[in-house]
Amino acid sequence: MNKLFSILLFLFLFIGCKSQKEVLPESLDSIYIQKATEFAKAQFECCMTQKYVPITNDIATPYLVRSWNEKESRLVCQEINEQYGNLLELKITQTLFYNESYIYRFKAKYSKLKDYSEIRVSTNMKHKFNSYIFKPVWLDKYTKFKPRI
Repeated sequence: MNKLFSILLFLFLFIGCKSQKEVLPESLDSIYIQKATEFAKAQFECCMTQKYVPITNDIATPYLVRSWNEKESRLVCQEINEQYGNLLELKITQTLFYNESYIYRFKAKYSKLKDYSEIRVSTNMKHKFNSYIFKPVWLDKYTKFKPRI
């Protein structure tokens, strides 16, 4: 009897202490879509205005804060401006959940491109930005981003 009680107690403790996995919402709240849109616009419009928006720990993950600075932003903007032109249009096309991240896909129109390109913003489960990506070609189907090395 004592052995059975110990086993049951262990099971209750084990089940009770098991980590809780976050539940995914059935749909994404529009406030998060709006924040992702504002973030994407601010980061890519800075190429035209030369006013760089700092990324802080309040809105982004420490990794993104460390890896993206004004010097890096200037270099990327220079490349985008030379090759693709100015950002003319940005519209949200898809939101999805992949690999513990919320992904917001935007169709972007640049002045030197005939077709749409893609701007992708992702956040972690706490809705802190962890990446933003520019892809010169829009694909209707979501594809995992593979950075060029």
